[in-house]
Amino acid sequence: MNSFHTSRFLLTFACLVSALTVHAQETDTLRREAPVMVSPDTVLLRTETYPEDRFFNRPGLPWFRRNAAFIGAGLGFATGKGQGLYTAFTPRLAFFVQRGLAVGLRGAFERRAKTSYRANSGGAFVRYYPVRGNFFVFGEGGFNLGRFNSSDVGPGDRRGFSSLNIGVGLGVKLQEKLSLEAMFENNYYDKAPVYAGNNRGPQIKLGVNFHLNSQR
Repeated sequence: MNSFHTSRFLLTFACLVSALTVHAQETDTLRREAPVMVSPDTVLLRTETYPEDRFFNRPGLPWFRRNAAFIGAGLGFATGKGQGLYTAFTPRLAFFVQRGLAVGLRGAFERRAKTSYRANSGGAFVRYYPVRGNFFVFGEGGFNLGRFNSSDVGPGDRRGFSSLNIGVGLGVKLQEKLSLEAMFENNYYDKAPVYAGNNRGPQIKLGVNFHLNSQR
């Protein structure tokens, strides 16, 4: 009887070990074949940290994300036909409504050297940045309303004017929140007289911007 019970015990034990071994092997196989699941938070973090530029497949600076903004100013220079040197100071403020697309407000305070001509204007503009790295490229268009005065203005001359500005530019990152840019810009005026600058030609503008990154 003792031998019979011993043999029965060993047989039961062997069956139990075999069953556990098969179960462990099946579990390991399923674990290897199961897809790796990544949490949505991890995906979001990676997307926000390493955004890809849709055109050039390269990372873009946080400066150009949606809800980012910048404050800046530029100094422009131009010459008119026989009218000398024009200078213009143009402060600006812009907010990014989509990645690379900014809308904003700007002013312009223009002077003509060695004359009494003065012109002040303000308006809205749109910028788009197709390249958004440490080196960036952009195009700009805007609409402006302004007034001018000059000792040369006669009784039939208009003192108000409107204009469209169109320009292209490039820039470079200087520091974490500071950039330097250059833009080639032309302005198209309405029926304002020559004293409002409608024949002064394109401007070359140099400017700096202070960038506020998106918090989202």
